[in-house]
Amino acid sequence: MHTSRGRRLLATLALSSALVALDGSTPAFAWTTTYGHVGAADRTLRPDCHRYRYHYVVKPPTNDWILETWLYDPRGKPRGSGDFAAGSDPKRGYSHFGICRSTVVPGRFTITARISWYTPGMLPMDPPVQHSRWFEPAHFHLHR
Repeated sequence: MHTSRGRRLLATLALSSALVALDGSTPAFAWTTTYGHVGAADRTLRPDCHRYRYHYVVKPPTNDWILETWLYDPRGKPRGSGDFAAGSDPKRGYSHFGICRSTVVPGRFTITARISWYTPGMLPMDPPVQHSRWFEPAHFHLHR
């Protein structure tokens, strides 16, 4: 009886491992530069509200992709976001975050980004399969 239970446990473990391998997902923050990167130059934090430029580069495995970006201030508060998609945006380009001096402190800002791309399902009638990877965070300083 113990060998039967052991074989079932082993078979269940093997099946679970195979399903995880087929899933293709990664931990929430398995950062990479394989699929692209984001960045911004250090600048002066000007009075009032202004747009501060950043750049992005994506290297998706397919032509069906979406890039999402988020900006965090030195205190860790979210201050903006952006999104880019195949068909309407180039694979490398520039965008802006709007920052108001009266609402932030000078210091180190962080841009995080996630790329998602889609591949066909296993069967023709299956929905596309989404794959996501987080870029390595980019940091820049806004000084007074």
